Amino acid sequence: MELSEIQEREAVRAVLLTPEGKVLLIQIQEPASGFRLWLTPGGGMGPDEKPEDCLRRELREETGLGEFRFGPPLWTREHTFSWVGRRIRQRETYYLVRTDQFEPTMNGNPEKVEIDAFRGFRWWTTPEIHGSNELFVPQRLGELLDDLIRHGPPEEPVRVGI
Repeated sequence: MELSEIQEREAVRAVLLTPEGKVLLIQIQEPASGFRLWLTPGGGMGPDEKPEDCLRRELREETGLGEFRFGPPLWTREHTFSWVGRRIRQRETYYLVRTDQFEPTMNGNPEKVEIDAFRGFRWWTTPEIHGSNELFVPQRLGELLDDLIRHGPPEEPVRVGI
């Protein structure tokens, strides 16, 4: 695939939120540039994969979480990025997953590229996100989480930008 070609991809992500208002984020590093960011667990859907099935697979692979209730869609986001020499346009839907805090593990992830990019897990509070100089995806994550915690899930998914 030429760098100028853009691969289209549908993805789902989970906002794993504890009763105490903590969210689980994964730090990744793009191998070519060294660029690091924090994001919610999730990933690309297969051609015939349903969002629920994809999210269950992704959470099992990326965090070890096997049992959970699939919550409502919260946010949508579309962005284009480079990853290991590929240009990808990704449309994401973020779903709420309420959970108790647990010790996440990447032990079930079969994807070498994801394992190589993985830098760590962290349970974050919104004040910690607001006070950090780290890069979060979406960029307004702290504000979006504040609104979610105060008002609950939106009636319709909110477009959150980059």
